[in-house]
Amino acid sequence: SSGINAEWPLRPGLTALAESGTILDRLYVQPICSPTRSALMTGKYPSRIGQQHGTINAGEPWGLGTNETIIANYMSELGYAVHGVGKWHLGYCSWDMTPVRRGFDSFYGYYNGHETYYTKVTHTYFDFRLDTPGPKDTVNDKVLFEANNTYSAYLYAKQASQVIQEHNPDEKPLFLYFPIQSVHNPNEVPDNYFQMYEGIVEDEKRRTLLAMITAMDDAAKVVVDSLKTKGIWENTVFIFFSDNGGPILGIGNGQTNYPLRGGKYSYWEGGVRSASFIHSPMLPPAGVNTQLLHVTDWLPTLTFLGACGVYGDEDKCSGPKLGDIDGSNQWGAIRGSRSSSRTEFLVNIDQDANNSALRWHQYKLYKGNPGNGAWVPPPRINADLFRSQFTKHVEDRKRYSSDLDYVFAGPYDAQKIQLYDVELDPAETVEISKQNPDIVNKMLERLEYYMSRAVEPHNKPHDPNSDPSKFNGTWTPWLASC
Repeated sequence: SSGINAEWPLRPGLTALAESGTILDRLYVQPICSPTRSALMTGKYPSRIGQQHGTINAGEPWGLGTNETIIANYMSELGYAVHGVGKWHLGYCSWDMTPVRRGFDSFYGYYNGHETYYTKVTHTYFDFRLDTPGPKDTVNDKVLFEANNTYSAYLYAKQASQVIQEHNPDEKPLFLYFPIQSVHNPNEVPDNYFQMYEGIVEDEKRRTLLAMITAMDDAAKVVVDSLKTKGIWENTVFIFFSDNGGPILGIGNGQTNYPLRGGKYSYWEGGVRSASFIHSPMLPPAGVNTQLLHVTDWLPTLTFLGACGVYGDEDKCSGPKLGDIDGSNQWGAIRGSRSSSRTEFLVNIDQDANNSALRWHQYKLYKGNPGNGAWVPPPRINADLFRSQFTKHVEDRKRYSSDLDYVFAGPYDAQKIQLYDVELDPAETVEISKQNPDIVNKMLERLEYYMSRAVEPHNKPHDPNSDPSKFNGTWTPWLASC
């Protein structure tokens, strides 16, 4: 909902950075939080590391395996100061799973997947802290009860600014991971932001959401201004992307992925095509980049940058050895000096949900139920007019036949095969599997290959021993190992 196809909120800072940078129009992520973060951190598809089914919920004894080397480890080995500010959501059943035991020099924020913006509460209990490394592989965990009643975007901006101000660029460069809470549910925002949209947006959920985006924009501005004050902005690469599409319909909070289909939790374009851009004073504005990119590509791309620099020659410098990952260095594709090395990516394989999806060249194939496939226009749009215009659009496209009742219909067979040309038809309006059996068979073969590399989901049920009442009312690691 904060993407380039959205009803524009007031966000002058991020908009200016995007328009004077490069909009990454074909960056794909996972359909929900934890899987995207695990892919970002490891460069691996979630199905290879047990992160493909749902998210890590409060008090569950599992997470991103401690056997995985993550981006913080690599950047630290490259000589960077590495700090995290915001949301973790990769597991915290033992201290070894927490950020400062995995390469971060500090972490400020919360471990769980969501919480209130003011009171820092999730599932009845508190979750907000500042972690730093302690002696003998321990964690100095300072629970910040004093943060209660302060809007989180203000706190994250202040902490990021402090990290930047205290950083010594003469000693080492800085890698700042800033997964800010905004604009996850619940819908909460200071009144001054809400009032900015008086008379502009009638729908209250939508109005609150847009106000939250404006607050996020101000937090990003604090970070950029701090980098400028410190004198290191000119050497900075600033990357912005969402970890999934906006939630829609019954689970929505005013978001829309219009004109894309579906949203968070689904494999449709609205669930996995990210709102993203990259900006750097070292790079010229490049408009809209349509190269095919995937979230797993960030690990090899950023470690290449860390080792070789913005102007590094990919034929002469390769960065650190990353092992058997699924991502590839896409710096040349982002800069425009070469084409993307990608022709496909695995959207997901989820054995528990009995579904999977694959992008191959311009095609996207779904096997099983890909999730809610509704088209949800912004609240101001006349939905009946939208449907009639949509129907006309499909009828005008003589290339394919289409069953509109099927396109707009609900449940279907759990093993249903669907194929879409998402370059020609990004809104996924016309299902074309019957017209392209050879492509379907090829893509099913590729899915079988990825299935051969998949492991079972690592999900585990809630552990009563995690009860925060045992830990001063705070969600805290409770196991020696997990």
